Amino acid sequence: MGSKRAAFVAALAVSVLAVSSCGGDSGSGSNGSSGSSDGPMKIHALVALSGPIAVVGAAMQQGMDVAVQLVNESGGVLGKPLEINYIDNAGSADQSAAKLQELLSAGKPHAVIPGSASEIPAGIPILAQAGVFTSQHFTSATFNDPKKYPLAFGNAHTIPDYVGSLVDEAKKRGYRSIGILDIDDASGEAFEAVAKPAFGEAGISVTFAQVPPESIDATPQLQQVLAGNPDALVFAGYSPAAGAMAKARTKLGVKVPTLGAQTFSANNLADLAAESDYDGIVFQQLATSVKGTPQTESEAFKKFYDAVLAKAGGDLPFPINTYLVAYHDVILAASAANLAGSLDPEQMAKALEGAKPADMPLYVNPVTFSADSHFSTFGPEDFVFTAYGPVEKGLSVPPPA
Repeated sequence: MGSKRAAFVAALAVSVLAVSSCGGDSGSGSNGSSGSSDGPMKIHALVALSGPIAVVGAAMQQGMDVAVQLVNESGGVLGKPLEINYIDNAGSADQSAAKLQELLSAGKPHAVIPGSASEIPAGIPILAQAGVFTSQHFTSATFNDPKKYPLAFGNAHTIPDYVGSLVDEAKKRGYRSIGILDIDDASGEAFEAVAKPAFGEAGISVTFAQVPPESIDATPQLQQVLAGNPDALVFAGYSPAAGAMAKARTKLGVKVPTLGAQTFSANNLADLAAESDYDGIVFQQLATSVKGTPQTESEAFKKFYDAVLAKAGGDLPFPINTYLVAYHDVILAASAANLAGSLDPEQMAKALEGAKPADMPLYVNPVTFSADSHFSTFGPEDFVFTAYGPVEKGLSVPPPA
């Protein structure tokens, strides 16, 4: 399911989770200035085009290129071709902040995509203060606060989204007690803060044990949660330690039903453990990442997928979500301007708050924006639970039922 290099780079990109540059920009239009208030629209996108996660940045740039292509094939923005300017931030939050300040000194941009991972929280406050429309894919709901960040919109699922799906699945299966292994870092803390009360409200008791991110042996932690005789297990976390969790399960001969949370399933699992170590684990995945779901069979997804496959020469080394979130960053901003009939950021935000799915035919994810929520909301129907299967051309291919 991908090379070891891809696994390392993807893990590095997530570990970082948590504008016009000198000689480093590419894209159409002049650097810095956004152009006139009536177009053409120019989006400035901070991307890691150099540095340790440059291969991730290149994949995300392909997703954004496809978005620009499809928007322009559909008539552009306000009747003019959409433009994009790529700004290399080397995957660094500090570089992002500096380049945003440089960009803002040249004039107010039409819209900005503030990077990925830790670059996003570094950029949003700067852009909010400057009154710039912002489109991003941070998975924490930290910035889903329309009163504090009225011009910031997000397209990615959040922790409450996938935890809600996990709780729903556990209830369907009749589990009353669950042992959970997650990662001993900030992401694990954020997961626990949401998961503990969510399971509790459903009448399901939970016991947590934390595995260090680089751990090669999760046996002690697994034994810790098994001591409580849980009805089921949940493995969570995007980290090489996901392999250690699966291996510990095999080592101890565990037969307890096991669910892999979306963060666990998103790992390049084939590089972390043997296929046999995943026997008996049911994997939670985004429906947009699994071949044959209603979401990947939709017209919007097919249009995106065919275009990104062509852009990448038929080979997608990363799971499709890497390309899709970047694609959506562009589609959100372009759709906001078209729906508003304006490049005014306040009008763009207001237009998205009232948008319906039919208003955004190029957008694949749920269109659920409102005055109270500027993020797409993913319900249980937007996740699927499957057995282990290979990733082919970016999509997970579950085995036959």
